[in-house]
Amino acid sequence: MGRKVFVSYKYKDYDVKMIPEATQPTWPCDYVDYIQKYVLSSDDIYKGEKSDEDISSWSEEAIWNHLKDKIYDSTITIVLISPNMKETGKWQRSQWIPWEISYSLRETTRNDRTSHNNAILAVILPDQYGSYTYYDKNNLFPILKSNIENNYIYVVTWEDFLKYPNYDIKTAYEYRDNTPTYKIFKSL
Repeated sequence: MGRKVFVSYKYKDYDVKMIPEATQPTWPCDYVDYIQKYVLSSDDIYKGEKSDEDISSWSEEAIWNHLKDKIYDSTITIVLISPNMKETGKWQRSQWIPWEISYSLRETTRNDRTSHNNAILAVILPDQYGSYTYYDKNNLFPILKSNIENNYIYVVTWEDFLKYPNYDIKTAYEYRDNTPTYKIFKSL
């Protein structure tokens, strides 16, 4: 049975490595397109936005409701870590990625159906030079850092993910299943 996949990422981060078939400059959304085209299996269902879907003119409430609908029945959230995913000087609460992670971890009831917390896989994207040296979990959003430290979120590099995507996704589900609920940081 296929997985329902939501991908959380910073849309415009110009500091990621160019990938084949991507526009110049390459952005994290190009990596999402690559995942959809080459990594997900035919029975997986992609629940995120399309790369050409521009919702930036919508109100924050409309965007949030749109994202909640996509995350609600997903089973795994893939977080793409990029060099500038955090906006300097902005609270965690005022950026989309931490909200998407938080909502992915909640159990939400709609029409007598309750969603379960997603498995979460963090994939570190290479910077424009192909390096991962920028990555430091201490510089991540607190909700991401805390759930990496408690072994809820499994972390891999882009190259490892491309080599072993099914293993990495399976491991993310195992991390979810093996982490006691009281250790999970769900709130911002």
